[in-house]
Amino acid sequence: MSNFQAKNEKTLKRRSELAHIVRTSKQTDFQSVSIETLPSKQNHLSHPKSTKIQSKPIVPPRNTRQKPSTSLRTIPPPVTPRTIFKNKTETRQLPIPAPREKSYTNDENNTILTQLPPSTTVVQSIKLISSSIDSKNDALAEQKLPTRQPQGESTPYTSGLCGLNNIGNTCFMNSALQCLSNIPELTKYTQNYQLESSVQTTDITHVYTTLIQSMWSGKNKTVNPRNIKTVVSRSAPIFADYGQKDSHEFMNSLLNALEQSNFAPIISKLFHTHMQSQVTCLGCKSINTTDETTTFLPLPLPRETSSIKEILLEDLINDYRSEENLDGLYYCQSCSNYTQAKQKTIICSPSPPVLIIQLKRFPFDGTSSKIDTFVHYKLQYQNLISNNDIYQLCAISSHQGSLASGHYTTLARNYQTKQWYLFNDDHTKQIHPNEIITSHAYVLVYLKVNECDSTLL
Repeated sequence: MSNFQAKNEKTLKRRSELAHIVRTSKQTDFQSVSIETLPSKQNHLSHPKSTKIQSKPIVPPRNTRQKPSTSLRTIPPPVTPRTIFKNKTETRQLPIPAPREKSYTNDENNTILTQLPPSTTVVQSIKLISSSIDSKNDALAEQKLPTRQPQGESTPYTSGLCGLNNIGNTCFMNSALQCLSNIPELTKYTQNYQLESSVQTTDITHVYTTLIQSMWSGKNKTVNPRNIKTVVSRSAPIFADYGQKDSHEFMNSLLNALEQSNFAPIISKLFHTHMQSQVTCLGCKSINTTDETTTFLPLPLPRETSSIKEILLEDLINDYRSEENLDGLYYCQSCSNYTQAKQKTIICSPSPPVLIIQLKRFPFDGTSSKIDTFVHYKLQYQNLISNNDIYQLCAISSHQGSLASGHYTTLARNYQTKQWYLFNDDHTKQIHPNEIITSHAYVLVYLKVNECDSTLL
């Protein structure tokens, strides 16, 4: 029993000493402390009963007012949001004016642009501009020609009194188009022509019909003929560039292109002139006849001299039909010999409803010279081509200047107003009848009254 009590006292003593050490460690700030080694069975014989061991601090000092952190990572304190104080000065917002629309005219494209309201965002502006560009491209694809209308004018324009934009040395084309536009039967046919949905917008029929219908709609002051130039250039590449060209040559090329389309019946009906070329062999007196069909009558002009100041149109036609000697030798198939021969041209009946006369002022002899001989023509002729025919003048293509540098205009009679007008590219104006006869006449367009329009007289 004594041994059991002795062991029990030792155990209680160790527990008391251990509790004392724990209480002491809490009260110190991790400074050096003396710890008395507890006796154990293993080291009871080798160590003295009370041994003092100097220990070093193992952690940095901490603030005892705060609870010890359970994590080794330092967590920063939360950021206090910055308080923004409003300015006590009172500001008044100026009233925003109501958006207003203002129209501008783009002279290059003859289109109307609308100013965007100030509230429109950049993205919306880009969309609106892109939509405007797409609409313009679609209009070009559909051959819808741009128009130019003065603001504040609600009354329509006179039908047919429509100018054509000069897109670069294209006065020759504008003059030719205005001549054809003022041929009543051709224009009426074009206005009533129904375009098929299957016809391509680049087809000559579609392009010419759209152009004439725009010119005679009474809604346009000017239109752009760029598309007609592009289409004609396919069959006549000479017009592909923007150099100075011949108005009669363009008119003839356009009629040939229309004759290859759905307009063939009306072109052949109005413009075809049937002629015969007769060559007489002076050796065997045999006559060789060749049939010809043309859309115009080319009349050579004599050069102006001291004795020749002017010449009558009917005299030029008679000279054209008179017999003359051929230059050089002619091979006759009847006698199989090269001999001298004579040739004459016969204009067959019936005479054409539309007679296009070219006054050959440009000899094309390698020079830029021009024959300025004055040709006296009348507004109306009887028996000009054959007996009992009546022709009345409806259009004139005029040329001023030389072959190298000149300008084309048109004088034409509007079959609705019965008035004469000057067409100078995109400018038009009414003229006095005394201004119709001019020394600059190059192409004359006459109408056979009893077949084309009985209301012309």
